[in-house]
Amino acid sequence: MKRLLSMVLTMVMVLSLVTVAAGAKEFTDAGSIKYTEATDVMSAIGIIDGYADGSFNPSGTLTRGAAAKIICNLILGPKTASGLSTPTAPFPDVPANHVFAGYIAYCASEGIINGYEDGTFRPAGTLTGNAFLKMLLGALGYDPIIEGFVGANWTISVLNRALSVGLTDGNEEFNGSLAAKREEACLYALNMITSTMVEYEKKNSVTIGDVAIVNNSSAKEVERNANEKDYRGGKEGANGTLEFCEKHFPDLARGDASRDPFGRPQSEWLLKNESIGTYVDQTTLSATLKANASGVTL
Repeated sequence: MKRLLSMVLTMVMVLSLVTVAAGAKEFTDAGSIKYTEATDVMSAIGIIDGYADGSFNPSGTLTRGAAAKIICNLILGPKTASGLSTPTAPFPDVPANHVFAGYIAYCASEGIINGYEDGTFRPAGTLTGNAFLKMLLGALGYDPIIEGFVGANWTISVLNRALSVGLTDGNEEFNGSLAAKREEACLYALNMITSTMVEYEKKNSVTIGDVAIVNNSSAKEVERNANEKDYRGGKEGANGTLEFCEKHFPDLARGDASRDPFGRPQSEWLLKNESIGTYVDQTTLSATLKANASGVTL
């Protein structure tokens, strides 16, 4: 009986994890979305949207071309990014009139993405979690050559940096060698926009053949200036560093932390002072599900 009551209580708690406001988009397959907070926020600010039929398809795999669009939306904003174009094909298999050509050309010019050894880009190909993390780190300001994101062991360098930044927080089953899912992309992107941007005092790298000759400083956190608003409103947990969303999405904010009826920490996301939704901390959900799986009476 205790076990049954534990399971019932867990389901009640899980179902109450999210209070969705009018600002959040209601997808027809919302019940299948695990990372609701990330999906709601990313769709609200126009980074990744659903389909014409009203679905989001959270378990759909992320293609290389779609990933380039996400990165451009993050860096330039959806409105500016939508106007990207290129007069010539950025890769042999990406003609100038390809739906993702402008996005791919921009990311390639910024050193955020690379093609394959045969010169192709394969825009319809799936993207691994590791590869998407590399792109997000590039958007944060990390230099791929300085950080060792190139070469035979690039995945090790990417994972070390991504874990230290917290890009995979919320996905305890992360496997970077697998194709990234659409809702996972939202989770990693949400973690990225709330991470601190970095810069280098000097960058002097050249590549000769397969050898990179590096003479650079280490990445340092960018400090927020007086004109840049803290997305947390200067409340608990605020600091003087510049998070990605503070530079690129100044209308996005996260309200004061509060507690839900079960005593769990939660916070509200707002866009232009309109609520996107109120969400319980993801780590609390993980702890709740773990406790139930191990037979702990809640």
